[in-house]
Amino acid sequence: MRTPWGINRVHWPSRLAIAVAMSALACAAVAAEPHRVLAVCADPSNLPFSNDRGEGFENRIASLLADELHATVNYTWNMQRRSFLRRTLKAGACDVVIGLPTGLQGVAQTRPYYGSSYAFVTPRQGDATVSGFDDPSLRKLRIGLQAVGAEGSNTPPASALARRGLSDHVVGFSMWGEESDETPQAHIVDAVASGEIDMAIVWGPVAGYFAQRHGDQLTVTPVKGDPLQPTATFQFEMAVSVRPGDNELLKELQQALDRRQPEIQAILQTYGVPLLAQTAPSAPLAKVEAGLVLGSMAETRRN
Repeated sequence: MRTPWGINRVHWPSRLAIAVAMSALACAAVAAEPHRVLAVCADPSNLPFSNDRGEGFENRIASLLADELHATVNYTWNMQRRSFLRRTLKAGACDVVIGLPTGLQGVAQTRPYYGSSYAFVTPRQGDATVSGFDDPSLRKLRIGLQAVGAEGSNTPPASALARRGLSDHVVGFSMWGEESDETPQAHIVDAVASGEIDMAIVWGPVAGYFAQRHGDQLTVTPVKGDPLQPTATFQFEMAVSVRPGDNELLKELQQALDRRQPEIQAILQTYGVPLLAQTAPSAPLAKVEAGLVLGSMAETRRN
């Protein structure tokens, strides 16, 4: 049939078939749209921070942020050693580093989402309780320190002990292990528990996480500072970092951090991270211009 205007009439069954076909095409178009990916740079073997099985607290925080951004996490794995950022973030292999100290050159950062400090790790029972670097008991102890080997630079704890003539009491531990070593930073804390050394001074998240594995055997005491080095930094605030200029991603990450802050704090506490009370999530967003510090929170690295 033809309408009075000469236009072919489409029967209702035909219209229904057309509508179903168009709906199917629309669904196919939506399905074909690429899902958003949060590309994260991380170490595959560096607990408590991250590993390739997703067991670190930075893995869990990355998943929270991705959930807020309606994205999935895709990792670029690289050992977090010298030139880590140059090989990953700056090379464009990934877009986000979950935990770096605030004040780094060549990255843009969110506000700090947690802060921690170096810590004394001592047996809960015995004579190794330490109140600070001037504690007389240090002269009787074997003290574990991680050797970072950064062109002769010393960590703040190493400098504090050297100033007091205690270098001979230091037992060195490597911060990095072989690729087959899944928990290289555990060894120094395990050595305190086994009695191989009397105490250790390590970065707080490492101290807290691995001390938990020994039940109530060990005490973790945050280092407040060094009277002989009043300007030395023993405490660091940590932020999520992106490449300079990735302003929209930076803004989205900050909003995600703000919304999920209670869950992030709960994750950090679960992992035993000694937290600084003065971390200020309300501080202004910063694009940092200082030197890169990784791992020990004291090793300055060229990128």
